[in-house]
Amino acid sequence: MEIANPGDLLQYVDGREIVKIGGYVLPAEDFSLTRFMLEDLGMTWLHPGGLPSTQRMLENLDLSPDDELLDLGCGVGSTSRFVAKKYGCRVVGVDRDPAMVESARKRTPAKATRVRFEVMDGRAMTFETDRFDQVVLQSVVCFNDKLPLLEEAIRVLRPGGQIGLNEVTWMRPPTEKVAKVTRATVCETFSGAMLKDDWIDLLRRAGCDQVSEQRFEFKPVAPYQLLREEGILNTVRTFSRVLTNSNNLMRLSAVSDYFRQFPGYFGYGIYTGSKPGKN
Repeated sequence: MEIANPGDLLQYVDGREIVKIGGYVLPAEDFSLTRFMLEDLGMTWLHPGGLPSTQRMLENLDLSPDDELLDLGCGVGSTSRFVAKKYGCRVVGVDRDPAMVESARKRTPAKATRVRFEVMDGRAMTFETDRFDQVVLQSVVCFNDKLPLLEEAIRVLRPGGQIGLNEVTWMRPPTEKVAKVTRATVCETFSGAMLKDDWIDLLRRAGCDQVSEQRFEFKPVAPYQLLREEGILNTVRTFSRVLTNSNNLMRLSAVSDYFRQFPGYFGYGIYTGSKPGKN
């Protein structure tokens, strides 16, 4: 059942604002779920919806082994490696964080010759115009100056090429308190979340046509999904890091309680569009 007054989750204790959900007390500051998953739990699929959402996005693109795809904001390279392996595409992953790119390179087998990674700011890329057949961005646009980033992504896309987004999306308009509690409990990415009509309008303003969308509510990662994404050894390590660290267990339990008690606001959207003017 939805909480009658979400604002009650924000409380003041000893002059400090906190989030109190169930038996858990959290700082009211924005929480980075991505950093938590990577650094505290050792996970590698870090964007909304994990591998299933990536598959949904890729199924909307016309991928072939002859294509070259840009994974913009590639992180540790999980999507880049998946695309190259499943579809046979050449993939270039870029990220502005050198540590992410270094991690992506270390995680990529030497035999994966169709994948490479570069440190690059997605708002000012050095790639030539009209180069890539597809560009994908996952939980990247929400962190940036949205329109300039998408305009640059479309600049490097060939005419007729496709762009795919997987971005946090409000399922209905949030109040200011709802947004603050969600950022502190679920993820700071919601500071840049928008409603689906706003994402669609943004893609069109950036230069896309044939824009389509699908929306999905956030759900906690099921064990079978974790096993598929991370493999047996890393899944065991992740569970160990949760069960042996009270702070990790508290964080995940609080997020799970929030999903259960406070549904209907937060989700992610799969958005696709094309660059006009096919050659």
